[in-house]
Amino acid sequence: MTELARTPPRLQRLFRLIDLAPLPQHEVVSEALELWREKRGSGLAAPAADVFGAAKHEVLDYGFLAEAVAGADDFAISEAGSRAMGLLGLERGSWRLSKVGKRRIAARLRRLFSLVIEYGEPVLVRFVDRKRGFEVLAAPVDTVEGETAIFCTLALDELSGTQAER
Repeated sequence: MTELARTPPRLQRLFRLIDLAPLPQHEVVSEALELWREKRGSGLAAPAADVFGAAKHEVLDYGFLAEAVAGADDFAISEAGSRAMGLLGLERGSWRLSKVGKRRIAARLRRLFSLVIEYGEPVLVRFVDRKRGFEVLAAPVDTVEGETAIFCTLALDELSGTQAER
């Protein structure tokens, strides 16, 4: 008999769902995953330039690129779309995950990004923050400099937003 992997309790408090075989429900998140898979091909990660160059406007609007900051539990954010900026509470000039206005969301994203770095595969999560549901996909991409970064797409998930927060 096969047993499913158990989610560590520290992650259960942050996320309603952690999916290492992502099946997004939100249309934009689903499009982002399809695009990432297409651009990855048979490689380990999709080139960031290819993903951002081929993405539709809606995917770009909800997406951003996150790169780990050396020696810190933080990520530098770039290529952020206007809706992603709004959902994160990100203001121009505060391009660090630690500086976003929505600190609870930032804490969840740091844990999500750690999972993506650990597994080298896309990870989908769902969570509720302040009675608003979110569906977030994070997938590894390669930068021009050859570094691994994260292509992240986040959207309001109306289905889980109607349920009470844990």
